[in-house]
Parts: sequence; C-alpha cells; structure tokens
Amino acid sequence: MPTTATTVTETFWSKWGTAINLSLVTREAPSSEQPERKSFSRDTIPEGSLTREEVSKHNNQGDCWFIINGKVYDVTSFGKTHPGGPVIFTQAGRDATDAFKLFHPPKAWQSLKDVYIGDLHNDEPVPELLKDYRELRTALTRAQMFKTSIPYYASKFITVFTILAAALAVISWSQSYFAVLGSSLIMGIYWQQCGWLAHDFVHNQVTDNRKFNSYFGGLFVGNVMTGFSLGWWKTKHNVHHAVTNECDEKYNPIDPDIDTVPLLAWSKEILDTVDDEFVRSILSVQHWLFVPLLFLARISWMYSSWAHASNFPMPRWLRVAEKTTLLIHYSSVIGAALYFLPIPQAICWVILSEFFSGLFLSIVFTVSHNGMEMYTNPKDFVTAQLASTRNIKNQFFYDWFSGGLNWQIEHHLFPTLPRHSLGKVAPHVKALCAKHNLDYQEISLAAAMRAAFDRLVEVAAIARASLEHS
Repeated sequence: MPTTATTVTETFWSKWGTAINLSLVTREAPSSEQPERKSFSRDTIPEGSLTREEVSKHNNQGDCWFIINGKVYDVTSFGKTHPGGPVIFTQAGRDATDAFKLFHPPKAWQSLKDVYIGDLHNDEPVPELLKDYRELRTALTRAQMFKTSIPYYASKFITVFTILAAALAVISWSQSYFAVLGSSLIMGIYWQQCGWLAHDFVHNQVTDNRKFNSYFGGLFVGNVMTGFSLGWWKTKHNVHHAVTNECDEKYNPIDPDIDTVPLLAWSKEILDTVDDEFVRSILSVQHWLFVPLLFLARISWMYSSWAHASNFPMPRWLRVAEKTTLLIHYSSVIGAALYFLPIPQAICWVILSEFFSGLFLSIVFTVSHNGMEMYTNPKDFVTAQLASTRNIKNQFFYDWFSGGLNWQIEHHLFPTLPRHSLGKVAPHVKALCAKHNLDYQEISLAAAMRAAFDRLVEVAAIARASLEHS
C-alpha cells in the first residue's frame, strides 16, 4: 500500500509511545525470528565454553546474556520485569560492566546472583582506557563529587516558581496579544527548566533515595510541573544513554533520539533504509522542516507521554498515577489560561507556550549529539560516548539555560553526577581523553547548530538526487 501523509504522521507521532516500539532495543530480532543456530543453553554449558564470542551470540530479547566484571549472566527472563525497562536488552551479547555500574545502586548487585551462569574463560585484560575511566569514577566518588548540594537544588525550585509567577503576572497585568507573547515565552522557559529538574531527579542526582526521585521528581516535577510522563521519558532516555547514536547492522537506529524518520534522517546510511519515495520526498526538504519541528517537539512528547501511560505494561496503580498527574498538568494549564485571559488569547497563550518550550528543550538536545558519528559496530562505553557527544563552550547563560547539559560529555560518562559538579570534573575528563587520544569536542552553540543543520542539508541533497534518478 502506498505511503500517504496520514500514515507518515501516524508513524511519527506513535513512535516510542507503545510497548512494541519501546521493546525494540536490541541489535537482533528475538531468537524465534532468527534462523536456528547451534549454541549453548544456560543449563548445558561445556567447561571452558563461556567466551566473549559465545556470549556475543546471545544478543536479543529472546536470548539475552551479558558480561559484568568478567562474569556472565543470563537475563532473558529477568529482562521482562526489569525495573529499569527494556534498556537492559541494549546490552545483549556485550560487556555491560560500565553501563550496569552507572545505572544501578549497590544493592542491585545482589540480584545478579540469581542470573549468574559462570565466569568468562580466558578473558582478555581490561583495556587501559576503561581502567583509567573506572579509576577516575572511584576518585570522583572519594572526592564527594557525587554528593548533592541541597541548597543548590532548593535554589532551582525557587527559580522555576519565580519564572512561573512572572509568566502569570504578565497576563494578569495585561490581556493584550503582546503580553500573551511575552508570557508564553516565559512559560516556555518555565517548562524547560522544570524539565531539567525532572531530568536530574530521574538520573538520581538530587537524592540517594531512588523511590523519592522517581515519584516526587518523576510524577510531580515531571508529570505535574513539566507535563511529560515519568515512565515514557525514563524508558526512552535510558536507552539513549546506553546506546547513544548507535544503529543496528542495517542502520536502523537503536538510540530513540535519532529515530526520527519519516521527518528527519541524520545520516546517509539511515536514509538508505528508506525505500518509500513519499518519505524520501519529505527527507529531501528536511532542512527546511527542521526549525518548525523544534517548535512542535513538546507537543509530540506530550502525545507520546499519554500514549505510553495508556499502552505500556505497568502496574495498575502506576498507570492511574501517570494519567492522573498528567491530567492535573493539562487541566492546570487550561485553567490558568481561561482564568487570566479571554478565550482567543487563552488559546494563543497555550499554543505559543508549547511552541517555545519545545524550541528551548530541543535546541539543547540537538546540539549535544546530532551531526556527530553514528555507528553500527558496538564500541566500549567510553569511546562510544566520546564519539557521539559534544560539549558547548561554557557561557554562564547557556549553562543555566541548558540545565548544565553544556557539559554533555561529563553527563554521559557520569549520569548520576549532580549538575553542579559537571564543570568541576571536566578537566579530569579532558585529561583522560588526551591520554588516550580521544576527541573531546567542545564548540560554540552556533557551531553546534550549524553542524546539525549541515548534516541535514547533506542528507537532504542525497535524498533529492535519489528521487531524480528513480
């Protein structure tokens, strides 16, 4: 059946909103969909057979093994109920040592005993890069870089509520369209800054209490204040951190943040996965669509949030909590608009606020990774993050505007590091990169936006050429 504008829109808006899409995070299809292959099961492992080559064969959701500290674990069954969601399957067939340490508290090590298979046979030495990275993490822990400053985060809450008060004060003072424009711009900043707070909570940067971080930081700061589903964001974002800019061997994106076809293709190889001429015609002008899409980003994420809360498998109480808190957000926004403004201005205020927030959030996401390397062969954790991530040269305003994500490299290497410590550890990360000849990319905001835009222009030109010769 030919592709139409309607089916393209449905495809784009449904991505990452359902359980099906959120489970497609491995490099291979489940084993039931693959040709039968000779391999070992957990219960019939010949002595000396647990090699990295053997583990690499168990690389999908139906047959998922991985390595942590030289030990092999079979998480095929456990992965279906993994508290962190399907991100666990991104490590299928791999060495998951660093990813596991980054995303789990100490007590999580106890759960590994139930899925332990055995030790690797004749394992190779740990690369010097990873040794140094792990030693750096230990040193930062001892230096209390991971310790949260409560006054710092208290000031962030004061800041966001001050911004909200300013936005509402403007439209309480005047109902003119000029006031609506100014207030909606401030509301966009408010939602963006709330988003960074929720981001810090769900990365467990703010407290050591993970339940508090999830329920207060997620359901209140995320759902009520920001308007995004805790579960949707956490599932999507964890996968992004685990496999940043990574694609499978056919260049289908594993990282959801680059899975933006049919509207944007971030590399020639991703474009090559598109056979439909109608979709290619869209991608041939993607550089012109780019900025309008930034304005629409928040609306798309809100749609995905509700779809996730409706469709993704979760306990009944959590589904009720997700939907209730999202409805509180929606009703509060609409209620405030109608309380302060006549209906025409109220509609404009809500729409413009959504547009500005989408723009302010997506600018930060765009400059962090887009236009950088996309790869198919799995890399070690540190190399993968450095290849796919860039920093923005520090300026006071952008440090605040981006929620500290101008230090994106440090954030990706140490996701639980509090925002106020990112700049402090940057010199140590630079030294690590210099020692191992890794590119530590740090450029201006304008240069980063240009790099992302140039990549879209380059891929669009290839799409146009393919249409001309078809």
